[in-house]
Amino acid sequence: MLKLRSVRVEDLDALFVLDQQCFPEGIAYSKEELAYFLFETISLSLIAEEDRKLAGFIVAEQVSPTLMHLITIDVAAGMRRLGVGRVLMEAILEGAVCAGTEAIELEVAVDNAGAQAFYREAGFVETGRIAGYYMGTLDALTMRRALRV
Repeated sequence: MLKLRSVRVEDLDALFVLDQQCFPEGIAYSKEELAYFLFETISLSLIAEEDRKLAGFIVAEQVSPTLMHLITIDVAAGMRRLGVGRVLMEAILEGAVCAGTEAIELEVAVDNAGAQAFYREAGFVETGRIAGYYMGTLDALTMRRALRV
């Protein structure tokens, strides 16, 4: 059974490993960057566990009183397409609404069609494009979802 919990400092190593598995070099976060988003910013970070094993995690940063920025959503390879991402997304959206956030934004690589479809299903709409966002060569789409507060 999938369980959600808050991120703890001792989770950093496992979350770093998962992020490295989920994203290519240059897109995956360094351990220092991940620690910053998890523990140094005003963030909402959740872990999904299945039988006490890391199934995935999500991190969103509160960038203003009304805006949250989705930093990452990572799902372990063996847990993909089983609803883990959806559960994490629903939880982060609920947390954002509880925090009084009016919208949540994100960036996604233009070549990541699966993630784009996932975000569209979650109610995000494309709002723009950032040239060379990833590694100076890969464009990102910007997406946004308005929230009911």
